[in-house]
Amino acid sequence: MRRVIIVDDEKWIRRGLIQSISWNEWGLELVGEASDGGEGYEMALDKKPDLLFLDMRMPGLDGKQLLGMLSQELPDLLTIVISGYSDFEYTKEAIRHKAFDYLLKPVKKEELAAVVEKALLELDRREAEKRKASRVQGEDWLRQLLLHAEEGEDAFVPSSWQAGEYAVMLGHTDTFQEHCDYARLLPVIYEQLNRMKPFLFGGRWEYEVTTLHDSSREIAIALCGARLESKDFSRLHTSVLAGIKQAGSASISFGMSNRKLEAAKLGEAYNEARKALSGKLLSAVNALLFAENKAIPLSGMYPQDQENSFLWVLQSGNKQAVEQEFERLFAAFVSDVTTVGHLQWSADLLLHAVEKQLQAKDVRLEEICGKNTHMYSELIHQRNDVDAMKKIFKDDLLPAVLCFYGQSGEKQGEKVVSELKKWMESNYDQSLSLHQIASSYYLNPDYLSRIFKRMTGKNFVDYLTDIRLHKAKELMNKSKYKNYEVAQKVGYEDYRYFSQIFKRKIGMTIGEYRKAIGQADQ
Repeated sequence: MRRVIIVDDEKWIRRGLIQSISWNEWGLELVGEASDGGEGYEMALDKKPDLLFLDMRMPGLDGKQLLGMLSQELPDLLTIVISGYSDFEYTKEAIRHKAFDYLLKPVKKEELAAVVEKALLELDRREAEKRKASRVQGEDWLRQLLLHAEEGEDAFVPSSWQAGEYAVMLGHTDTFQEHCDYARLLPVIYEQLNRMKPFLFGGRWEYEVTTLHDSSREIAIALCGARLESKDFSRLHTSVLAGIKQAGSASISFGMSNRKLEAAKLGEAYNEARKALSGKLLSAVNALLFAENKAIPLSGMYPQDQENSFLWVLQSGNKQAVEQEFERLFAAFVSDVTTVGHLQWSADLLLHAVEKQLQAKDVRLEEICGKNTHMYSELIHQRNDVDAMKKIFKDDLLPAVLCFYGQSGEKQGEKVVSELKKWMESNYDQSLSLHQIASSYYLNPDYLSRIFKRMTGKNFVDYLTDIRLHKAKELMNKSKYKNYEVAQKVGYEDYRYFSQIFKRKIGMTIGEYRKAIGQADQ
């Protein structure tokens, strides 16, 4: 049975989830429910659940803080975040802390079922990976330690690696490579390491190299020695780069972990090296990043205004405008101090913002693109340069989203224009702005302007002017209003401007017109 904890300060939300989950059918067991983050933290550490439902906005220790703490203490825990539309900033924080998925309040039973079933599939996948790693531990012990070993587990380690200090140097190409020929590169790296062995770490050290390119295209160099002196790491890096250059490979940067005192901690070292790599500047090549260097905080560095502009234009379905706004947004992502981690973080937030906007129209990204946000997020975190990151959106995601908005937006635009024409007939005397009207319908003003002209044959201003002048002529024909009063009643506070418009459109002055109809201004 999979163990489940629910943390939400609203009892009715907890009750609703409990009643909506098919516990026996899904093989789930409720092992606890908490009304605040502090209680939920203690309960999670005690019960060690497989699955956690978590409200983001709670008094005291909120969901964002709890998620950050549990990601350190229980890294295998799958968390499903519960939030409202108004709490999207909280949901973005959940994304940063690797929440598995999220549900919007009020939680719909069918959406809950879909998310739980997806979580169960992920848990099954992880277990299958662990079983596979266990079967091959004698063949690939390093890969097992780096990717699968958990603290406290017995893992195979060669006898020569069972004493001393341990570290991992992890490499990733500086630009994304769809296909990496590591089979040609590894022998050269081994040769370089063997050549340098007498000259590094007092000559008393071991090394092993493995590739992890099935999913992340990484090279991992694990080190073990009686004493791994920090000063020798840079010399090791220089030697490895010489081998990479000799092999004619693309440039590769490396992350260096902190030293560990147990071989079982090599998995932790691998994660430190990955985190160090995420701190590489986009412009850097063949760099060596150390885990102890603190990363630049990401909060406050996201171009929210540019994202809003992009999302606004995206709804219009206008391909050219979307491409222009997309380029502006990505330009805002990148600066001289932008790191790989910041680029990935920014792309992740954009991905979930697009998904959120689609959800407002009762559709999910997976339905129109064939991939869900989790799949796209995995692609994002495999890319470490701007061009490769943009390609995910430009070649795959955005064309499908544009097609969806192009189909739905055209119908919406025509409906808005029809409603707008009726509204103008009744409110011609008010101050009208196409930009404000488009905003009220969540449409791009340029897009609405094009649709309006296509349907009416006139632009917005000319159409409104014709209505006003038609109403002005009716007032002159049927009433004794003075000219300035007529101007005010049809929406012109400036009488001089009204008279200029009247003459240009009608072909005679107001006086000439009133004389012609026998209604001279009183």
